[in-house]
Amino acid sequence: MTISFFPVIVFSFGPKILYGKDFGSSSYLTSWFVLIFPLAFAYLIITKQIYDIHMVLRRVFFTVIMALLPNVFFTALFVALTFDHFSIHRVVLFFCLSLVVLTFVLYSTEYMYTRMERYMFPRKHLLQAALKKIAKSLTSTSSFHDLKDLILLDIVNTLQVRGGAIVLKYQDSTEILSEGEIDHTEVEKFVGGDMMSDQPDLVLLEINRHEEYTSYLVMTHKRSNTHLVMEEVQWLNLIVSYLAVSLENVFLIRKLTDKLQGFASQSPDEQESRALNWFRKLMFELQERERMRIAADMHDTTMQDLFYLKRKITALGDSGTVPAAGKEAIRNLVEYVEIINVNLRQNCFDLHPYLLQEIGFVRTVEKIIEREKYSSPFDIRFDASGTYEIERRGLETKRHLFRIVQELLNNARKHSRASLVTLRLKLEKGRFLLQYEDDGVGFDPDESRPAGIRASGVGMEQLRSRILYLQGRLELDTRKGSGVRLNISFPMNEEYSAS
Repeated sequence: MTISFFPVIVFSFGPKILYGKDFGSSSYLTSWFVLIFPLAFAYLIITKQIYDIHMVLRRVFFTVIMALLPNVFFTALFVALTFDHFSIHRVVLFFCLSLVVLTFVLYSTEYMYTRMERYMFPRKHLLQAALKKIAKSLTSTSSFHDLKDLILLDIVNTLQVRGGAIVLKYQDSTEILSEGEIDHTEVEKFVGGDMMSDQPDLVLLEINRHEEYTSYLVMTHKRSNTHLVMEEVQWLNLIVSYLAVSLENVFLIRKLTDKLQGFASQSPDEQESRALNWFRKLMFELQERERMRIAADMHDTTMQDLFYLKRKITALGDSGTVPAAGKEAIRNLVEYVEIINVNLRQNCFDLHPYLLQEIGFVRTVEKIIEREKYSSPFDIRFDASGTYEIERRGLETKRHLFRIVQELLNNARKHSRASLVTLRLKLEKGRFLLQYEDDGVGFDPDESRPAGIRASGVGMEQLRSRILYLQGRLELDTRKGSGVRLNISFPMNEEYSAS
């Protein structure tokens, strides 16, 4: 465009307008440059470097065909109305002009429909946009946690329903991932077929059927107390077709992870155990990386949102427009937000114990024990000796010891029913010795229970894997009704503790 129009503007039209004469170049000569523009444009179209010319011509061709029939009708009507002044020339001219106009109108209508679809059919456009977003999210879904937070949340928000759930029905149990307001008991009965006719407000769609489980998508009625319309149910069926593949992949990933964790917790002979350490190391690194990612996400999003919410609520209470009773309610609300914030901060620390590097292993354990005393139904005692040698270990070793202590306390809280839990850490005969003891109900060690596919993966299997990775030994003394005693010992070498 610059090469085409610069000469005729600068040397001819421009000077004539400004000064009344050109700069020695006649417009008859400079205007030839204007031909460069249409020639270049035609070249780009022919070489398919601009627009999809074949698609445009094909659409124009089919639009002309669609316009022919009504145009013949209009032409016949024109002939009937002007029969007294009949002329072939006028009829042909009318036919051609009306064909061009009708073709233009039909072509423009299709174009405008595409452009105006979001305004003419907003619900349809919203569902299509949500489908694209959910399909994109499914490509990065690798866990049931992602299915709930990324997929199910979008489905519930898009349909504006009260709640939704992804249900996995196994032979002996049911697992429910829910979002919003939905009754798990009713869903479980509904999926089991006990309340199919008594629950008109629930929509049930089967996702896939597997030999180990059958999965369903369950939706409640809308927040406006209306049922899902046919278009929304069809959209859900389309979502289910995408979800079936993703859910199968997530289930296989979970199954594989459980198998690998069980494999890593096995104790073969000494040579094979050493060969497996690279595998255990990889699994622990992946777990720690995921924990750090989750902790960072919680800190950067949820905790920041809570801080902003607290500041807004506090400002509202200090505005002077709230009565005394309202200020008391606002103060209680601020305190509740602060409690949530403290709990989130504690969860972030459990996921990423940064204090191990700042204050060391023993003081970090003392801090979590001090915190656990307020929420645990039992008293906790912790004794540590030889702390200098312990703190000399690498950060990775201290992180594994911290996770072991964390898991012991977690199991005690869930299963022990104890009144006293004792932890001791000391050096004995050139080895670290971590002793755990409680006065709880104990269990029968001979009753082996296979790890279920729905297990969290953070339990005794993880504990054994970490002990084997550190070349340690585990001695268990327990029976029903007599509490649990664990002796876990590790060598003092640094062979596997480099950070």
